[in-house]
Amino acid sequence: MARLHGRDAVLTVVGSVLDSTTAGQGSAVVVRGGSGSGKSALLQRAAQTAAVAGWRVLRVQGDGKRETRPFAAIRSLVSLLDAPVGESPAVRDALVHTLSGRGRPADVMLVCSALRGVLVPAAERRPVLLLADDCQWLDPASATVLTFLVNRLAGTQMAVVAAIDGEGLNPFTGYDVIELPALDRESAQRVLADHHPDLANTARSAVLDVAEGNPLALVDLPAALNSAQRKGRAAPPDLMVPGPMLYRTLGWRFRKLPPDTRALLTVLALADDATEPRDLARLAQSLGHGLEAFGPAEDAGLVTSDRVPRFTRRVLRCLAYFTAPLSVRLEAHAAWASIGLAGLGAGVPTDAVAPARSIRPGHLETLAQAALAAERWDLAIRTLRHAGDVNPTQAGRTRLYTTAALVAVRRGQPLLALALSRESARDATGTLSVVRASALFDTEFHADASGSALARALAEAPAAAGDVQDWATFQLATLSSVTGLPEPAHTALLTLRRRGTTNDPLRLAVIASLDAVGRAPEIRAGLAVAVGRLLKTPGSHPYELTWLADAAWRIDETAMASRLLAIALRGPDRGGGAHLPHCWVLRAAMLTAGGRWQELHEFVAARLPGLEAEGLHQQAMALKTQLLLVCAYQGRRERGDELLREVRQWAQDHGCAHYLRLAGYAAHLLAQDDGGPIAVGEDSWPTGDDRAASLVRHSHVDAVRTALARNDVAAARAHHESAVRDGLASFSAEMALLVHHGQALLSAHTDEPGTAGLFDAAQAAARASARPFDRARLALDHGAWLRRRRSFSAARTYLRSAHDDFTRLGALPWQSRARAELRAIGVSPRGEHAPRAAVGVSSLSAHEERIVRLAALGLSNREIGDRLVISPRTVASHLYKVFPRLGVSSRRELARALRDTVES
Repeated sequence: MARLHGRDAVLTVVGSVLDSTTAGQGSAVVVRGGSGSGKSALLQRAAQTAAVAGWRVLRVQGDGKRETRPFAAIRSLVSLLDAPVGESPAVRDALVHTLSGRGRPADVMLVCSALRGVLVPAAERRPVLLLADDCQWLDPASATVLTFLVNRLAGTQMAVVAAIDGEGLNPFTGYDVIELPALDRESAQRVLADHHPDLANTARSAVLDVAEGNPLALVDLPAALNSAQRKGRAAPPDLMVPGPMLYRTLGWRFRKLPPDTRALLTVLALADDATEPRDLARLAQSLGHGLEAFGPAEDAGLVTSDRVPRFTRRVLRCLAYFTAPLSVRLEAHAAWASIGLAGLGAGVPTDAVAPARSIRPGHLETLAQAALAAERWDLAIRTLRHAGDVNPTQAGRTRLYTTAALVAVRRGQPLLALALSRESARDATGTLSVVRASALFDTEFHADASGSALARALAEAPAAAGDVQDWATFQLATLSSVTGLPEPAHTALLTLRRRGTTNDPLRLAVIASLDAVGRAPEIRAGLAVAVGRLLKTPGSHPYELTWLADAAWRIDETAMASRLLAIALRGPDRGGGAHLPHCWVLRAAMLTAGGRWQELHEFVAARLPGLEAEGLHQQAMALKTQLLLVCAYQGRRERGDELLREVRQWAQDHGCAHYLRLAGYAAHLLAQDDGGPIAVGEDSWPTGDDRAASLVRHSHVDAVRTALARNDVAAARAHHESAVRDGLASFSAEMALLVHHGQALLSAHTDEPGTAGLFDAAQAAARASARPFDRARLALDHGAWLRRRRSFSAARTYLRSAHDDFTRLGALPWQSRARAELRAIGVSPRGEHAPRAAVGVSSLSAHEERIVRLAALGLSNREIGDRLVISPRTVASHLYKVFPRLGVSSRRELARALRDTVES
């Protein structure tokens, strides 16, 4: 039997009904859900389960598509009358004639008692399951009979499972109704994977958005996509074509509506969610109708309205459009273009609307241009796609799709941009090649292929759209950080020179990617000028702010980078933009460096699903690497090992030396025990002279410490001398701390007389550093050295400071080392003898325990939220907070944690 994803809770209730019926306690369950929510599939699963157990399965179904005579719904039960009824032959004959539709209908109560007289004896021989679908459409007589039976199930081996539409009335009073909510995104993805495993990311994302967790839509919408759309070689249409099951199940609702209502629904399908009531009234006026024509659609549950009509579900928008006649659709396009131009102050005056039939189709392109000029990006993309869909020529479609792809990549929608660019593959322009290379960098990243594609596109398209070309140049420069090779940044710098660009922020970002250490004075001077100019310019472009933030971060100007990043994220493009994923990557790195590790966990949990859904796997991996580092610092071995395997495999598959280095460094941290660091294996991060790599610079102390752990003083001294030769001590306060710290470790290991002064110099640099973990490690090493020198009073100060910092950071391995050092001088860490916080289930509030137990049953956050009337985000927050108290790191371990608590 196929699995019903996301319906475990309902299946559990149905199973309990069947179990109690087998024990002679007949029962019923009523399930409510909208069209396509899976009610019929749930009934089918109940039928299969009962049939396997040897039950007799009976079915009745209401019919709302045509008028029905009395008892029409239960006529399928006429076969039961072959058994003795226990009534007079005259009554039996009358009942047969009634259920078969022949002769005069019998008395309703006669039918009720006669049917029960048949079903009860039949159920004594083997249990009977009666499935009643679409009960909201039962004819009154059939509804009365079924209600009579349902209310008399006690003491029998009869069970009833009934399904009611979301808007229908429940004819079975006294029975609780189980709601079938929309599937959460995870369950919806599983449904798609089961029925359409070949869908590309673009198509999958579009289907998920339109279906909104409706199982029928998830199964049916992909059926109408062509091969190119399914494989991601072409963009899914803005209005997705419904499949045959949606037409059959929901299409008739639109076909029953009056013509004027269908016309208004068609134009509403084209309108975006920001359409104002005034504009909608003008749309109706241009078609010769009033807004009151929406009334029948609202009565049918197709639209809802507070201020302005909206479709109750997105899939209904598609059905409204595609069930309308072609002539109505063309008029709707014309009317929509007319109002769009009026709203943007172009074309048609706002106080007068021409009839739709007088608007030329070319006005769609006019509307698109006006939307672009007004920076209404989403409206521009939709209009360009509509115009491309209806354009009769290949050249026209290519031009329109190319423009739409250009806007999409600007808006941070690379999957859509890539799909739209493929619509124009035969007539690729210079701009289109840059768009495609930039989108591929985000969605199908591989270091070698992406670098070659970007370099080739930038060389071939010197006249491409400026901001997209600039962003592609920035992508090429960042590739140097990902690969550890300078060539991509050199190519980006050469591109800027060839174009004669005066874009100082972009040039600074490219230089910082190329050589942050060697050209730090030049970068700092340029930042001072560029930042001052931009901050004085209202509405600065977020791209430029992002470039400057990136450059500032690479030279350890953390405060400046944080400020610029905050402005970029709250800029005019905060609703979307190609810069946002890179801003999130920078934000995650800053949270890691700043010791805000709890905030990092929450930040990654909030951003990661969106990045993966949009296909931005390289940026998603960047967030995961920061999470990996924090797990390594905090000693979260199970989660750290899981992330380590994922990061290492992805880095190997995509040619990313940077992520391999991070994986090696994290492996080194995870391999340490409470006794101190151990030598690392063959997957170690590079610890040589490559100071262009930020990781090599900021792991300087680890490199020195690891060499000393092997008693390789020469290697440790070489690391230090290389750092001095590169001028890292004067590069930034953070690097001054690390260089002095490494030198102090080396001096302490060889027992040189100037060690105390070196530790003091490191402590002086630490006061200016913005990295609390580095400060705490220095305090730990300094205190340990003082303890060995028997300077117990001074050691206590540094060791307590280190212990407190590691405790606040949650860095348990390092906290344990600081505790051991304190105990060695007879000092107890602060709070060690305080009552321990409760752990396990006893530490949970009643509300938290309910959430945990529901999660342990396999319910999703959305399903738990629906049960407890809280938001899915609140559920996720509670689970995140209780995981440490239960000693688990994933939902899969919750059942074990609860079981262990009970057994103990």
